[in-house]
Amino acid sequence: MKKLLLVLSLLIFASDYYSQCTTTDATTCVCEDGSLNCLLFPDITASWKGIANGGWTEYPQSGAGTNYNGQGPDDGRLRVTGSTPNIGHGSFTVRGQDANGNRAFICGSDTIFNVSATGNFTCPNGVPNPKQMLIQRIYKKDGNVMSYVDQWTGSMTYHPVHGHNHVDDWAVMTLRIPTSDPNPLSWPIVGQGAKIGFCLMDYGQCGTGTGSTYYGHCRDENTVYNQGNTMLNADFPNWNLGGGNYNCSVVEQGISSGWTDVYGKHLDGMWINVPPNTCNGDYYIVMEVDKNNYFTEEREDNNFTAVPVTLTMQQPANSGAIPTISANGSNNLCSGSSVILTATAGTTFLWNTGETTQSITVSQAGNYTCTVTNYCGSATSNPFHVNSVTPNSPVAIGDTVCTEGILNLTASGSGTLNWYDAQNNLVGSGTNFSTPLLNVTTPYFVENMDTYNDTIFAEPHTNGIGGGGYATTAQYNIFNAHQAFSVKSALVYSQSAGNISISLQNETGTTLQSTTVTVPAGESRVNLNFNVPADSNLRIGVTTMTTTGLYRNNNSATYPYELPGVMTIIGASAGASYYYYLYDLEILTQNGTCTSPRIQVDAVVNPCAGIGENIVFNNSISLSPNPNNGNFDVSFELKNTGDVQLEVLNLIGQNVNQMTIKGISGKIKQNVDCKNLSKGVYLLNITYEGKRYTRRFIKD
Repeated sequence: MKKLLLVLSLLIFASDYYSQCTTTDATTCVCEDGSLNCLLFPDITASWKGIANGGWTEYPQSGAGTNYNGQGPDDGRLRVTGSTPNIGHGSFTVRGQDANGNRAFICGSDTIFNVSATGNFTCPNGVPNPKQMLIQRIYKKDGNVMSYVDQWTGSMTYHPVHGHNHVDDWAVMTLRIPTSDPNPLSWPIVGQGAKIGFCLMDYGQCGTGTGSTYYGHCRDENTVYNQGNTMLNADFPNWNLGGGNYNCSVVEQGISSGWTDVYGKHLDGMWINVPPNTCNGDYYIVMEVDKNNYFTEEREDNNFTAVPVTLTMQQPANSGAIPTISANGSNNLCSGSSVILTATAGTTFLWNTGETTQSITVSQAGNYTCTVTNYCGSATSNPFHVNSVTPNSPVAIGDTVCTEGILNLTASGSGTLNWYDAQNNLVGSGTNFSTPLLNVTTPYFVENMDTYNDTIFAEPHTNGIGGGGYATTAQYNIFNAHQAFSVKSALVYSQSAGNISISLQNETGTTLQSTTVTVPAGESRVNLNFNVPADSNLRIGVTTMTTTGLYRNNNSATYPYELPGVMTIIGASAGASYYYYLYDLEILTQNGTCTSPRIQVDAVVNPCAGIGENIVFNNSISLSPNPNNGNFDVSFELKNTGDVQLEVLNLIGQNVNQMTIKGISGKIKQNVDCKNLSKGVYLLNITYEGKRYTRRFIKD
């Protein structure tokens, strides 16, 4: 799939005495296009037989029990087996080290190369839970000579205890309702799950005949259930290229040509979470392999399969379960923005807007409902309310100056006022904005930005993200707060009734807030009401408990869990893949924002004629000397008795000196002392008869 930067090419010479298709000898290797020189790509598929042949197990929403040690209760799970044959001309080879034996890691925004081959890695910049960069090795046939190219494939979960390479979202499984659309990837999704690839390995051969263990897993077309021609070992021109010995090595993993890797339904994470409002009926399990397109293959379009399943342990068919509506973002709608609403999966949909798709995009405030037809029958959801929080435009006043000067623009509004120039650059904030020195009329723009509260919930929403169990140790999750907000509550799973103490701490472990709550046995929501500052590497977790244990996931977390612009959960105290105790954090944002339409405010520079300026007075103004040492005389002539104000400004509009001369007339020479100012260019504003006249001087 997606090709990334090729970083290394190393020639490996063929043996003088051993001619076959191996990773060191290309003599008998066959190119896909029949040529003598080519890259030998793998082709990973998803086997429908691996699922259909006893490869799935359904559990009810409650009372399922813990059937596999350390993986938690199976309530509401549909366990699935995944088989991923490589039917390509090349091996599927994934490495945790480059050809020189070094590793690479992602630490936030930093990439660390040339890390030693062994040993635990900790980010030098302190970022917890680094991501490991993996390499795909693609073998290259040049006549009889075999070489290879190595290419980075992206960053994957790093588990220092496991040591070996992991691949995020290796198998993504969804439960779907079939429609007339021939593409299963377009069918409505009922529930979903995803599996980290802990090991990519040669689990079994495609087989030599009908009695072979994995006979029928390897097919020339696996995307359509019960179709495709079975491929045996002999059907692969480069069978066993890769060696047939890939395993959980920290150096190299993979699937050889003509082999399959199998993730059994008994393994941690191999399940789909079935929603509680699902009813019995005929569905399909759809499995996608390498959904994120990390790896390069012969084909881009055959990494999925769809297998029919009939659920019998959920709510009774036609029981009238109420569908739900979820949003992809805040239900507070700014002007010009929109939110996508998605209803529970079904075969037909009818929104109160008249739309008939599972998801709709709305840009108007109001209540939205959807009538969904599925195996539960036909029912209408409760209203989903979308709010309008668009602020009013500000009221603004421009400014006018004669010839040139710094102008003061003012505005008022209900929130924060932001000023922009004509090129859309933010140039200031607040009720007043002083322009730079202008000698032509210049437009500016101001908007009113209001804040609002918004309640959102952070992933993971439940403990169903993978295996785990009950623990009693003091542990915490680590997160970055991109803005100030409140943590109102969290979901916990307790083995028994008792008290638990929960704290919010900074990066060094200093407690910022804490609370002790009483919980019953089982699932419950606890109130926290923690005020979180904008900061990095904050901690939230349990310090003590009197219960016999709280549930935590121990090998299935996939950080980061992100609420864009609000928070990012980046790790846990025990390291990668752990998630501790506090699920479905209820977040009350304190500064979600919406902005009004911008209005134009003009800074007007006039030539002074015909708008009431005193031309005789303006022409009489002079500064001497100029440049000067900060001490100079300003001269002017007044025909009428009046007051004159002198104001010295720097070039960012700050007033650095001023005086008022009252009741004067005739020819005036006034000394101005600015010796305390730094060297530079300054403006002298002279205000007479309500008009401002500006001159520039230089202090050297």
